[in-house]
Amino acid sequence: MAYVYRAFYAIPYMASPSGLPTNATYGFVRMLQRMVTETVPEYMAVAFDAKEPTFRHVEYTEYKAQRPPMPAELAEQLPWVREYVRALNVACVEYPGYEADDVIATLAQRGAKEGCQVLIATSDKDLCQLVSPQIAILRSGLQESEVLDARAVREKFGVEPEQMVDYLILVGDSSDNVPGVPGIGPKTAQALLREYGTLENVYAHLEEVKAGIREKLRAAKGEIARLRTLLTVHSDVPIKETLEELRVRAADEGAVGRLRAFLGFGRGRAGRAGVEQEEPQAELF
Repeated sequence: MAYVYRAFYAIPYMASPSGLPTNATYGFVRMLQRMVTETVPEYMAVAFDAKEPTFRHVEYTEYKAQRPPMPAELAEQLPWVREYVRALNVACVEYPGYEADDVIATLAQRGAKEGCQVLIATSDKDLCQLVSPQIAILRSGLQESEVLDARAVREKFGVEPEQMVDYLILVGDSSDNVPGVPGIGPKTAQALLREYGTLENVYAHLEEVKAGIREKLRAAKGEIARLRTLLTVHSDVPIKETLEELRVRAADEGAVGRLRAFLGFGRGRAGRAGVEQEEPQAELF
């Protein structure tokens, strides 16, 4: 969904011949094409958030509560984003009660266990906790892309991938409206984890920590378990799709053609501001 949102705000308004907004669908397909062209995957899936509340919303009613409602022009496009992905013969995977991040984590861990080198296409720092010798993060947009391995995570956040959950517990995650330990910022969190390795070990040596920081940690101790539940991506989603079912296949050219005609994707189509848009390729693979 982060990529759908990014496409919606990055691409000027476009509409189909019937007046349906199409800029998010158009931009998402372009980003998908870029990823596929650059990485040439053997297996692929697109994860979506289900409509139902997740266990995190049950655990913490303020979870993501700060986010504004989805714009109507974007909500109208979501069925067509899914339809286009399916026409490309890419699996759309979503499970009630779980976030897309949990679906991604489950697929990534499964792929790694089955011998795959896994790329997670995301801009969500939460998923950096999954980075390993077999799993990396692909941050890709309409024009730019980069791959984050363990070294890149360390350079970007100052902690190891396996320390990311503890780091987020300490500093919080404003994008999900999850508070951290009041008064603990990134530099303090990095220093604590560099010195003690894990948050559990920090608490085991709490009397060694500076008095001001010690009191902040002591006051937050009762919330640590809940924060861990909120910030840990779960890799136990009961996903029924097998790895073989996610193998990359040729697109359904007939379905893609009908969608392109319906959505009005064509070279040089003008958006609301009169900006010409380069059309997505007819064939993704």
